[in-house]
Amino acid sequence: MAQESSLNRASRRTRILNNHLVQSPSDPTSCLQSNSCLSYTPPEVTESFDFETKEMRKILDFHNLEDRDWLFRVIEQGKVFNGKERGGRMFVIPDYNQTMEQQREMTMKRIEYLLERGVFDGWLMKKGVESELKKLAFVDVIQNFDHSLAVMLGVHFFLWGGAIQFMGTKRHHDKWLRDTETFALKGCFSMTELGHGSNVRGIETVTTYDLKTGEFVISTPCESAQKYWIGGAANHATHTIVFSQLNINGVNQGVHAFIAQIRDEDGNISPNIRIADCGHKIGLNGVDNGRIWFDNLRIPRENLLNSVADVSPDGQYLSTIKDPDQRFAAFLSPLTSGRITIATSAVFSSKVGLAIAIRYSLSRRVFSATPNGPEVLLLDYPSHQRRLLPLLAKSYAMTFGGNYLKMIYVNRTPGSAKTLHVVSSAFKAIFTWHNMRTLQECREACGGQGLKTENKIGHMKGEFDVQSTFEGDNNVLMQQVSKALLSEYVAAKKKNKPFKGLGLEHMNGPVPVIPSNLTSSILRSSQFQMNAFCLRERDLLNRFAAELSLYQSKGESKEHAFMLSYQLAEDLGRAFSDRAILQTFIDAEANVTAGSLKNVLGLLRSMYALICLEEDAAFLRYGYLSTGNAAAVRKEVTKLCGELRPHALALVSSLGIPDAFLSPIAFNWIDANSSSSVKH
Repeated sequence: MAQESSLNRASRRTRILNNHLVQSPSDPTSCLQSNSCLSYTPPEVTESFDFETKEMRKILDFHNLEDRDWLFRVIEQGKVFNGKERGGRMFVIPDYNQTMEQQREMTMKRIEYLLERGVFDGWLMKKGVESELKKLAFVDVIQNFDHSLAVMLGVHFFLWGGAIQFMGTKRHHDKWLRDTETFALKGCFSMTELGHGSNVRGIETVTTYDLKTGEFVISTPCESAQKYWIGGAANHATHTIVFSQLNINGVNQGVHAFIAQIRDEDGNISPNIRIADCGHKIGLNGVDNGRIWFDNLRIPRENLLNSVADVSPDGQYLSTIKDPDQRFAAFLSPLTSGRITIATSAVFSSKVGLAIAIRYSLSRRVFSATPNGPEVLLLDYPSHQRRLLPLLAKSYAMTFGGNYLKMIYVNRTPGSAKTLHVVSSAFKAIFTWHNMRTLQECREACGGQGLKTENKIGHMKGEFDVQSTFEGDNNVLMQQVSKALLSEYVAAKKKNKPFKGLGLEHMNGPVPVIPSNLTSSILRSSQFQMNAFCLRERDLLNRFAAELSLYQSKGESKEHAFMLSYQLAEDLGRAFSDRAILQTFIDAEANVTAGSLKNVLGLLRSMYALICLEEDAAFLRYGYLSTGNAAAVRKEVTKLCGELRPHALALVSSLGIPDAFLSPIAFNWIDANSSSSVKH
């Protein structure tokens, strides 16, 4: 019987294979027919545009469109940006086949090229909203070309330069900012250590004050205190901001920041400094990450960045902020600019991946739905729509969130510091997680072509992976968000006052009620969507506060109670982020007049909201949605995919990314891979 069963299985598999090969079951005598060769049809030939893509781009890019386009052209025209012709088009894509050393040198050559063309004029010396927005627009463009280049500029301008600008005072501004803007010096930022990353308070580098000479003395007391992953340190940086414990008269005053020279103008390492290379990485090999040891390095007293605290010539520690916790927060609060640029660059990266994958799916066909019928476009498969279109809607939503974050930053005041810290922490985590998920899905959606470096997506995964952990580990950032929300909760309850700030005003009203039967019209209502998000955030914040209180009533310390409640903390952080992003989408949509553009934005907003409802288990776990309503949400997402499908090309064409910054498979991938394209 076993032998007979085995023969039956073999026979059945043979029949199945035969059915795959022979496409005309109605004619059993027909043989496999030869087909004409495939040809590329640009999606613009068959796809229609129901709204003006230029208008959509204005809404998305939001500011400095002309400046962006100018810089795109500057990069396209520069030989140092590695322009290559593929399939009859020019593309600017870094040569990742170069060695690590070559990639680093190319990064510096590109910086010099941009410097000569005035790209960095005013990045530190000019003040005001207009100059800040122009700088941020240029960063958006640069990271579209190469993440290594963007990171090196971020380290030099936003970390080194930003620390001097915001943590220093006039004496530092006068001495260092102009030379930083012109690259007369090259700065880096020495915060992370081998033994301490996110826990900045725990760093082990020690600085003391020598009363006799009026100098600070910086030392690396142990191997775990070596500065690690310092971008620019391995080869190029001449100066660094050193974060160190400050010990005055035997008393540790906590973490402070100092300016130290680590190389001379000729690139020679300074005395009492040791530097080593961090080596090859999974991405960002155009950044020369290094390690630094300080062997009792002496620096002038004036090199302490003293906007918050100072040391007098006679060795007295001076600060108007007496509380060490508040002083530490004041030191780090100006450094949120790094998180802002990371968050916005992550969204741009996801949009590049989606533009490539969706354009490819609008010209690449696979399998036929009927015998001898034409093969079907990838994006005409509902399953392919489900893979890419919800991610596109999320990228649109996060673009609006990123624009909101930029405006908080450029209009910042002392009173907005808390909002800027919380929102930048939340969005940095959510946006970078989204980017990595999106790039992986896009890579798979492009099949084997997604593996080719020239097609960008696969390589971008390695380039952007680091964003999940630098400038704050995402999980730690989400816990910081929850702590901030808890502080608002405790303060409101203690003072018996309404919630104000961080978008928590919805906590003052009645608890939203989710209808028992969610129809399509209800699911697409922005009011329902916001109610659902507010209900989740409100309930999770109450649960989080109650769980912490319960742990503490059982004798747990506040810190340990928070550690035990990490799951609720992470759920709450995501709930805050999703609600804040949805609000920015609703606000952007409200500024658009009725018509096709507004209708498409409504579809995208509904897709964003409903995919969040579907993907976050909290909605089922805590009973905000019944199983029946969860099924209705899933069904509606599928319907939205079908309704967004006709707009797919228009939506990716609205992203403001020039063709040269995409990749060959986004266009004529047959010609790009023809034998004539091979250099013999």
